[in-house]
Amino acid sequence: MLTSQKLASSRTIVLGEVRTGKTRLLYRFVWMLSEAGFAGDITVLDMAPGLFWGVGGKLAEVGELPAGVRYLTSWEIRPPRLIGRDAEDVRRLAKTNEEAIRPLLEEYRKNPTAILAINDATIYIHAGEPEQLFSAMSLSRAWLVTAYYGSRLADDKGTGISVREKRFVEQLMEVSDIVIRMG
Repeated sequence: MLTSQKLASSRTIVLGEVRTGKTRLLYRFVWMLSEAGFAGDITVLDMAPGLFWGVGGKLAEVGELPAGVRYLTSWEIRPPRLIGRDAEDVRRLAKTNEEAIRPLLEEYRKNPTAILAINDATIYIHAGEPEQLFSAMSLSRAWLVTAYYGSRLADDKGTGISVREKRFVEQLMEVSDIVIRMG
């Protein structure tokens, strides 16, 4: 059984196909931790595209976040493989996402918290360096990360994003204490 104490001291990854409940589960975990008194120790880095795009979904779209939780996001993030017309467009969208997320990572690095929750970490990896994300994660005592791990979005129009993403998730699984597969 996952308790708030266990979550507050572990590296947890929630992975799966699109629309399997990864974001909702992360939302529940953030509330569990908040109700146990950890709200001021939590930063949420929300890298997901908004629900408008038909995939992803931000924690703030699931429901109200607990008072005291720091919430960092950009509403400019879009799903590159889903809306990109060709390889060049997919790469451009991925780069735009990385540029929108980079300042959020920097803000977290300047003021880290004991618990880091990342919604849709794989969006950053499409164009960003995994080391940058791992570096930010290493500043926390515990982290909870959702990550896409499936085949529905495999068509990356020849960009290699899907392979890059899969490698990153497999690296994350290796360093996680708790691996939760959805779907």
